[in-house]
Amino acid sequence: MKEQLNRHRDALIDNLDPLEMESFFEKVTGMLSAKLDVDPSEDLPHEIHSMPGECVYVTDYKTKRLLFKKGFNQLLGYTDAEVDFDFVFKGYHHEDAVMISQVIKAVVAGAVNSLTPDPDLQLSMTYRKKRKDGSYIHILSQSSVYELDAKGNLLKSYTKLSDISYLNISTPVSWSVRSNNMDNAFIQSKLFNIFENPFTKREIEIIKEIQIGGTNKEIGERLFVSHHTIATHRKHIFQKCNCHSVVDLLLYCQQLNII
Repeated sequence: MKEQLNRHRDALIDNLDPLEMESFFEKVTGMLSAKLDVDPSEDLPHEIHSMPGECVYVTDYKTKRLLFKKGFNQLLGYTDAEVDFDFVFKGYHHEDAVMISQVIKAVVAGAVNSLTPDPDLQLSMTYRKKRKDGSYIHILSQSSVYELDAKGNLLKSYTKLSDISYLNISTPVSWSVRSNNMDNAFIQSKLFNIFENPFTKREIEIIKEIQIGGTNKEIGERLFVSHHTIATHRKHIFQKCNCHSVVDLLLYCQQLNII
């Protein structure tokens, strides 16, 4: 039984692009049970407080909704009405995005494939988050179980985001998990698989050509393929690492010792 759950958990993560979150959560919703004839917001307390410099929200993974949200305007410059389920899984700094997405997927995949209920599950992360004005702040994200479904799997979580920019942290991303059902080695293995070689062999070859310089046509001539093929590869490369310029791409690849 445990091996079957582990295979299912791994399949949730390993068959997707590292930055792909929408398809991941589509699969998660189908694994959870809930009382569909009851308004989920009725179970929420009347008052959930946020302190100055932080925001809070409650996520329902079955319905892919935020059942409660407060404080986003002060922290990130967005009104609470502008924030939805998809929003909270976007807006990461491009250098942090792959690692953040992979950690979240690893923890959620483990929490919806539980052998035993884990009401004490907690995930803490630090990373850079984009504000509405385009600037980035360093965030401390603290998530915990808000409700389990009838099978003992994670149904709802409570998350608090705090601005910790004043700490001048040198490491952009850090994470820690407290769980009865999963260990850090599992999450680290998922990160290792991604950061060991996030690109295909052909993509790495093209990245090295991009480093040398030249247009898609010139790179295509050096590799004996059409410039359309190079353009397609280039698009996929930039999507994988969530980079928006050649400078960002080369910096990203240098940090991973790809070039």
